[in-house]
Amino acid sequence: MGELLNLQAEKVRFEVEEQRENQWRTLITLIQERVLKQLKAKDEEIQRMGKINWVLQQRVKCLCVESQRWRDLARTNEAAANSLRTDLERVLAHAGEERLRGMSAAADDGGESSCCGSSDEGWREVVVPPSGAALMRKCKKCGEGEASVVLLPCRHLCVCRMCGSAMVGTCPVCHFITNASVHVNLS
Repeated sequence: MGELLNLQAEKVRFEVEEQRENQWRTLITLIQERVLKQLKAKDEEIQRMGKINWVLQQRVKCLCVESQRWRDLARTNEAAANSLRTDLERVLAHAGEERLRGMSAAADDGGESSCCGSSDEGWREVVVPPSGAALMRKCKKCGEGEASVVLLPCRHLCVCRMCGSAMVGTCPVCHFITNASVHVNLS
């Protein structure tokens, strides 16, 4: 009977070890499955991030190209503005030369006035200063600076840069309401 008990104890021990091994195998299998699921999820996330990264890189490239286009457009507009400024300066210089020629012709004729048009008023008489005063005009507002700002729409060259920058309201010569001004380089 002792042998039978030993045999029975051996059999029970064997079954217990087998159960432990099965439990360990099941536990290891579950852990492996979870790890594989997590790895698969991370791989999918890496692929998704790779796609997002690619899209963002393409967007950055497009923005760089667009930025360059805007820079080129700004340079083109700046060049056009400089060209227009140069043309305006030439026209104003030519107009000044014509005015001086007209003043000398008026002085030869004995006249002291010239005609210019205003926005809605038609033609009116404007007194032309003597030729020496035409070169250095004083500001009609402060009386100190050189007149270098043309007021619009009356077109009087009668205020300095400082007064022209702060000018609001009416022309100090004809008291016409001003709506704009042009700074003129007299050189």
